[in-house]
Amino acid sequence: MQPLAERLEHRDPRERRAACAASVDDPAAEALVPALGRALGDPEKDVSRAASDALARLSGRCAGVGPVLNAALRSDEPRRRLGAALTLARIAPPGAKLIPPLVEALSSPDGDVRWAAARRLVEAGRLHREVLPLLLGLARSGEAPGLRRMAAFCVRKLAPERPESARALLAASRDDDRHVRRAALTAMAALLAPPTELWSRLLAVLRTDPDAVSRRIAAATLGELAVNHRDETPDAVVPALREARRARDPDLERIALRALARLGPEAARDPSAGAGA
Repeated sequence: MQPLAERLEHRDPRERRAACAASVDDPAAEALVPALGRALGDPEKDVSRAASDALARLSGRCAGVGPVLNAALRSDEPRRRLGAALTLARIAPPGAKLIPPLVEALSSPDGDVRWAAARRLVEAGRLHREVLPLLLGLARSGEAPGLRRMAAFCVRKLAPERPESARALLAASRDDDRHVRRAALTAMAALLAPPTELWSRLLAVLRTDPDAVSRRIAAATLGELAVNHRDETPDAVVPALREARRARDPDLERIALRALARLGPEAARDPSAGAGA
């Protein structure tokens, strides 16, 4: 057994990580590919990343990389499946076979894993038309709140121009989980054609939602949409932001003031101040 192969199995994760990096330049790298495939499922995130990096770099000269990654996609280990999916997506445009493990990873407790999977899913969605309907459905009714939240962010990036995206985000903004609601309200800022119902929903959240964070997000999103869609902005938006500027929430006041300033001097002017002068 080669010393480098032994280091890939070492009990010290620092040794395993270093061995993954060193394998790229090893003359016998082809023989190390199966061990690197196993390392994709390493419990230490840094080791798994190093294995993915090594396999991606070796893919052009080691014939065994593709079969090892495809086998890892069928593994019983979720971390290994995801590592294989992310590595394959680095080597070539993400194929349809990567979609299930990437969707699974949206529920990961590891934030880096969730966002890496989300980015690759958006890439896959630009190639495979079945991805958007899947994400829209997950944003509305995914089994886990974390899954619904990440799906909302994916929808924002993948199809901000689509009416069905706006409808999905509107539904998600009424989710039982506050984190999902917040994600949906944030994602609304990227929509390219916000419908009337969406403006009304944001105004309602700003004025009456019991969650202070949601009110702040609604103010920021209203400001962003109003700047980008001046001709379509309802008349009620500026008065609502002026009212929020006088809230007993310093963060909300600051966000509302910034939004009004972006809309110009007339919007930022406080009519009540002039009346009392």
